[in-house]
Amino acid sequence: MSTVEYTSAMSIGKIPIGRRILELMHEKGSAFTIRAFADRLGENRETFRITLAGERPITLSLIERISGGLRVSEERLRQLDTFKKEEELVTLLQASKRNKIMLMRAHSLALELAEVALGATERGFAYNNLGRVQFLLQQYVDANRSWKQAFQYAKKIHKTFSDSRLLKIVPANFMMTCARIKDYGGADEMLQLVEEVSTDDYQALGIVAYTRMVMYGDRGDLELARKFAYQSLEHFVKSSNKKQIGYGHLNVAKAEYILGNYVVSAEILCTATEVVQDVDYILVLVVKDYVRSLIKLRDYHTANLVAEKYEEVIQRFPDCWNKLRIMYTVFKDDPTYAYEISQDLHASLESRTLACKCLFEYYAKRGDSETALGYYELERKYLRDESEFIDREGF
Repeated sequence: MSTVEYTSAMSIGKIPIGRRILELMHEKGSAFTIRAFADRLGENRETFRITLAGERPITLSLIERISGGLRVSEERLRQLDTFKKEEELVTLLQASKRNKIMLMRAHSLALELAEVALGATERGFAYNNLGRVQFLLQQYVDANRSWKQAFQYAKKIHKTFSDSRLLKIVPANFMMTCARIKDYGGADEMLQLVEEVSTDDYQALGIVAYTRMVMYGDRGDLELARKFAYQSLEHFVKSSNKKQIGYGHLNVAKAEYILGNYVVSAEILCTATEVVQDVDYILVLVVKDYVRSLIKLRDYHTANLVAEKYEEVIQRFPDCWNKLRIMYTVFKDDPTYAYEISQDLHASLESRTLACKCLFEYYAKRGDSETALGYYELERKYLRDESEFIDREGF
């Protein structure tokens, strides 16, 4: 159970200069209270306070004296020295396609920005983006550690400035690494805090419930996982985000499927086909899972009707199209569909493995042990798994 659309692509962005100064003063310690620092700068304490609060314009001459007092360059204080690097990093992270060279460049930029960052906001967003790059590079332990650091800064930002932006996105990112490394240490604190600050943010609440679903699913508590899958869907429906609503239906249906409730799973996915009619990349996942549930119910007639209805759109998504054709072998009672994929070197290794597993089961059930054994051996060369092909994770 692991489908959701994350909204983790937030750039570092500019920080209001008054807030930026306050954050750097806070890092310097008790000698840099507004009162003490104003006295050293020769400024009226109340005037200095309202200037930092953004209620009064700040002059360039004051910025120069403040940067000197904080012992940072004016460029570093105003984040002018990192602007282009931040911009390049965000561009790389938002690219629709990324190669190894792009990711290594992004990693170098993210590390550099994290090292020079000052103040809770800049540090928090820098570690969030570093975690994103590490996750894309499959450095899950490092990404987990980076997002834990980002969360600590997110708490400070929220407490000091009532800014919950970072607090709402870091936990979702963090949970992706937890699911990879099977370690949920610190997850409960994050999720509880996000719930506290997101009482009217249904998008954030939906992601919190989704992450609890994943967590309990990994722990083997499938009933609780199902509970949070439904809770996540309820929040996403209130958010009116059609994409998230589609993913929410997929998660609920998958929870029911895993528990053996194939009728419920099929009904949910039937409803979902109407919800995501104009979101093709979600629609194909819904149709694939719908057909899978129908096969479990041995309703081959409906499975065939559904598959043929959406065949044209699914063909635009090779992986789903291959999996649907493998299922054709079952409900059309024709092994040629799975056979073609098992021999297709352009198909993914996973698809070829599933095709062989399907053919092994197909011929074994018909008493053709010789042919079944041949596909068993071929499937072993790809990847061995004891579950039925249709129950394989990722199908």
